Formats: sequence, C-alpha cells, structure tokens
Amino acid sequence: MPSATPADARAGIPDGSASDLWVFSFDGVLRAQEAMLAVSRLTSRRHLDLEDAAIVTLRRGRVRLLQTRDMNPSQGAVGGAWLGTIAGLFAGLPLVGAALGAAAGGMYARLRDFGIDDSEMKAFGRTLEGERAALFLLVRDCHRMRALHEVSRFPARLERSSADPALVAEVRARLAVDPWDG
Repeated sequence: MPSATPADARAGIPDGSASDLWVFSFDGVLRAQEAMLAVSRLTSRRHLDLEDAAIVTLRRGRVRLLQTRDMNPSQGAVGGAWLGTIAGLFAGLPLVGAALGAAAGGMYARLRDFGIDDSEMKAFGRTLEGERAALFLLVRDCHRMRALHEVSRFPARLERSSADPALVAEVRARLAVDPWDG
C-alpha cells in the first residue's frame, strides 16, 4: 500500500503534535510484538523518542488495540476505586467513596485519549487480512542509523507514514524481505 497522500498524511496524529506517524504491518501478532520489543529497547537506550505506540489486530471480526499509553475504562475504575476508598475513609463513607471513585475513574479513562487516534487505528485494523497485525508508532525523534538498522531486521510492510518522503523511501528499501512470504 503506498504512503498516504499529503491531505491525509497527518490523520491519526494528535493536534499540536510534531511527531511522525509510522504504520507497519506484519505477518502476525508475534512479529509485531517482536518489533515493539525492539522499539522499547531503542527507547530505553534513548535512540528513539516515542510519543505513543500500539499493536492493532483483527480477531473474529473485532479490532483489538494494545496501546502503550492509554488506560482502558476498567483500569481507570480500579484506580478510581482505590482513590475513592481513601477519600471515603476521611469522610467516613469508604464504600460510597469507592463506588464514586470507580465511576469517575472509568469515565475519565473512557474520555481521555492520548497519542494516536483510536478511530484511525480501528479503521486501519478493519483492513487487515488473515493473521496480519499492525504496529503504529508516533515518533518525535530518533537516531536515524540505529532505527534503520532495527527496521532491517524485520520482514514488514510500511503501510503509511507522515515523515519526509526521502526517509520513507529509505525505510522501505531497508525493510527485510521474508523468503517464505510468497
């Protein structure tokens, strides 16, 4: 799939972000997870400044997002319940505080969305065929040579990028080719 046209190249990127969006697809979720591990290693070594990342899969007709920064409503409810219980202890109503905290935490998590736009990832996820999985990366900055070296290790397709076209072409040229992919 060719890179996005200039009009939609920034689709999915949060307003005010200067980061570039990279979307890679892999032959399965395991490859996407391996690539995510490599991204994590680059980030921990400060060779990559990552704003957000997510793995997108399509299983039984349902798009699933595994994000690095977002909190789902159940996580928000648990955190809110703990905070509500503590606040409720001071008011003498720990159960009421827990219930109110869980509701508030769940709503907060549902309304809050950092990083890559979920609707863009879900729309792309619905186009995945077979066992393919996608890795979305919102990259602020990177050590170019180290990132290109990591890219060369993984058989993937670059589906979309908002980065400079010359860099996009260089990344495409470096992507590994799977000899068994017919």
